[in-house]
Amino acid sequence: MVLGITLVTSVLLFWFVILPKIMLENSINQCLEVMKNLNKTETKSRLRALFDRDCNFTELLVWEHERLIYVEEREVHEDPFEILEYGKGKFSILYVALCLAHGYQARLVVDMFGDHVWTEVKLQGEWIHVDPYERKINEPYMYQRDWHKELRLVYAFEDGRFEDVTLKYKMEKTLSIINCTKQKTIKERSRESIQRNF
Repeated sequence: MVLGITLVTSVLLFWFVILPKIMLENSINQCLEVMKNLNKTETKSRLRALFDRDCNFTELLVWEHERLIYVEEREVHEDPFEILEYGKGKFSILYVALCLAHGYQARLVVDMFGDHVWTEVKLQGEWIHVDPYERKINEPYMYQRDWHKELRLVYAFEDGRFEDVTLKYKMEKTLSIINCTKQKTIKERSRESIQRNF
């Protein structure tokens, strides 16, 4: 009986703790590798050569949509030149590459347990949400509000690093902050009450 419980516990541990951790680490490494490629001087130079002038980040969005179509397929292109060649692929990867080529600080944003990738562009010191596929700018709550997605873990990938930005994309973060403040107040009141009574 004990052996059976130990075996079941081991299997559950593997499927629900170890395997997701391995998969997450693999996804993180893959995203870091993509960003490493997008930040190469050669990549930025070749993409910049496609333009005869500097473009702002909204013009780059329009330019990308004039050249790409969305097609669901098993093979996903992660190289910006393959995306341009085939006219399909991850809009966000190409968009980040175009922004980098035009001198913007840009990063990939990935729903680590979901199926969507979007971007952020740094403007006047602030990271601004841009979803190149949806053509949405500064709509960070759209995934929960419009798509009804549960965002459990969202990372933003830059050159050689990543950051947890989950709270930026969750509508209920405001409620959580309010609830934490209320809980703190309740805890403080409880503590004061206990101190008064003793």
